[in-house]
Amino acid sequence: MNTKKMRYVWFLVILCIFCLTLFLARTRSKVEMRNRIYRQWNEHFVVSKGKESYVRTTNDSNQTVVLSEAQSYGMLITVAAAEKGQAQQADFDRLYHYYLNHRLEGTQLMSWKQTISNGKAKDEDHNATDGDLYIAYALLKAAQQWPKQAKDYQAQAKAILEDILAHNYNEETGVLTVGNWANQDSEFYHLMRTSDTLPAQFQIFYEVTKDSKWLDIKEKMLQQLQTISSQTKTGLLPDFIWVDEQGTRVADPKTIESKYDGAYSYNACRLPYNLVQSKDATSQKLVKKMLNFFKSQRNLYAGYDLKGKALNNHQAASFLAPIVYASEHEKGYLKLVQQNKYIFTQDLPLNNYYDATMTTMIALELF
Repeated sequence: MNTKKMRYVWFLVILCIFCLTLFLARTRSKVEMRNRIYRQWNEHFVVSKGKESYVRTTNDSNQTVVLSEAQSYGMLITVAAAEKGQAQQADFDRLYHYYLNHRLEGTQLMSWKQTISNGKAKDEDHNATDGDLYIAYALLKAAQQWPKQAKDYQAQAKAILEDILAHNYNEETGVLTVGNWANQDSEFYHLMRTSDTLPAQFQIFYEVTKDSKWLDIKEKMLQQLQTISSQTKTGLLPDFIWVDEQGTRVADPKTIESKYDGAYSYNACRLPYNLVQSKDATSQKLVKKMLNFFKSQRNLYAGYDLKGKALNNHQAASFLAPIVYASEHEKGYLKLVQQNKYIFTQDLPLNNYYDATMTTMIALELF
């Protein structure tokens, strides 16, 4: 072999070694980042007492607030961490046992809020649909992760799903209500929380239960989102909408939670994450329209009105993390990933449970 060929071969060898080293370094960096995020979240927000663990949502030293939403995210995070070798089944089971001990009487649904003071918990007497949906989904994921306990986890998930259909379902519209308290006698019976739309999970619920009502719920709830999305250039969706005989329309400010009930705020910010997981045509259309709006913005802020005007002049991880997740799973949105992935490289915002939890859950799925 002549000298020129030898130089060329050595150049290729060195280039391959360099590329491999760079790849391994980046992979190791991502793993270390993911491990750090989970460790920070687990150490700061998960409180273990005996055979139970709960996810605290406040930093108040006098009392602790636990939400079914937080508990469900905690269960999902722990399964994902177990898949990556960072958590054990015992960690999941302690969170699971806390849920079991805070179910509403006569149902498998979790009290939406518990206030713990002086070691005693006061439970609210109704549920929140999103929390129970994610608890059921976490149990199905746990059944895959720990096959020996699969039957028990699956049975409990099915029991939750059955009670959601019994207590959190509007028979007139075919969509899920915001909670069991929003029944036929309530003025909020026709109110829909947009972030309760979980098309990928609804598909899984159908496959597990064989109840076609979950497919109908998937279709009906996506239909409502499409109606609202089609009314603006941005495709942004509000936290809440009304679905009744008058049609589908955006909720007014202060309908139920805040002055931003009719805006893309702290509920709707989960939608890019929810929708991109499903490959059906409607979900894809909805998420891409939103991503196109976000791509056109120089900076992304914590909330928008549906025309695209920012509600705040600050950023928040609970808004950015779902957008990064969706952008990673769709072609043509690398700009959004590059501009906003910094949220995963810095320490978690430990003064904000929601921001920290959304960041952790998505980091465990991305890296």
